[in-house]
Amino acid sequence: MLLRQEIVPFRRLCRISVLLVLASGCGRGIQTFHIPQEGTGNRNLAAIHQIANRLPAADYTIGPGDVIKVKVFGAKDLEATVRIPESGGFKFPLVGTVRAAGRTASQIQDAMAKSLRQRYINDPHVLVFIEEYNSYHVSVVGAVNTPGTVVLTKGGCTLVDALAEAGGLTDKAGSELFVTSVDGSGKTTVRTVNLCRLLEQGDLAENPALLPGDSIYAPEGGYVFVTGRVKAPGAYPIYKDMTSLQAISTAGDFLSTASYRVRLIRRTSPETVEIRKIDLADVSAGKAVDVVLRKSDVLEAEASFWKVPVYGTLDFIKGVLGVGTSIN
Repeated sequence: MLLRQEIVPFRRLCRISVLLVLASGCGRGIQTFHIPQEGTGNRNLAAIHQIANRLPAADYTIGPGDVIKVKVFGAKDLEATVRIPESGGFKFPLVGTVRAAGRTASQIQDAMAKSLRQRYINDPHVLVFIEEYNSYHVSVVGAVNTPGTVVLTKGGCTLVDALAEAGGLTDKAGSELFVTSVDGSGKTTVRTVNLCRLLEQGDLAENPALLPGDSIYAPEGGYVFVTGRVKAPGAYPIYKDMTSLQAISTAGDFLSTASYRVRLIRRTSPETVEIRKIDLADVSAGKAVDVVLRKSDVLEAEASFWKVPVYGTLDFIKGVLGVGTSIN
């Protein structure tokens, strides 16, 4: 008991010393940052639905493979369920061949009503329902929750519509994705989409319209490696515009023995490694600009030359005596 009573003033003395150092500006502490990972699938899916729901929905354009039901009101013999063939047209009693591909349901209704009015019925009421959507296929692969082929069910479909059908992006998705289109002549074009501008800033210029057969590839963003004096060292998925301060927060923040200075180790070529020191105390105080990390960066939290013996000794004594927990 006597020894325990002697430790308490020493602990207070250490805390007073820390406060003095902080007041002098030489060892400014860093708070625990709880910054949400902006690359999480849930967040992306919410943004995707928000953008998709505020865009005007165009009528669906019917194509080969779609199944429609056609009915003339008041005429039981004039109805049929038709799968649109590759030719794009179908035959219907009293009308003949009806062009369906490239038209909306309402446009088919108007064309059939006009034909019947000219020949047989004074005031025909034609109804066209889409029973199966099969023609508007888009491939979505990569860092999405449900990769594969999605069938879009509204006209004027855009990138966010396809991402919504694919369940949104995963937390491993990078900051860009690629939309590949092939035109009628066989020419392939690839468009790069900036997800930060699309999902965070709502820039609809980054939300291209899609055509049947387009493919979307969402590559993973890779990992950043956090090591040294942090609570949970390891490899963490890197998300768009992730900074060194955010990476330290993701790794559980600094240990009590950390100096708040980190080494950024970045391979710039197979033969070259760049090493850069960052003072995150200055960054948190607004005295320095943080660094945006790249895939495969290594961030090493350095030890403090005076905190290691002080806190290490305290933790050792408390561990021997079974008193309290480590100071953090």
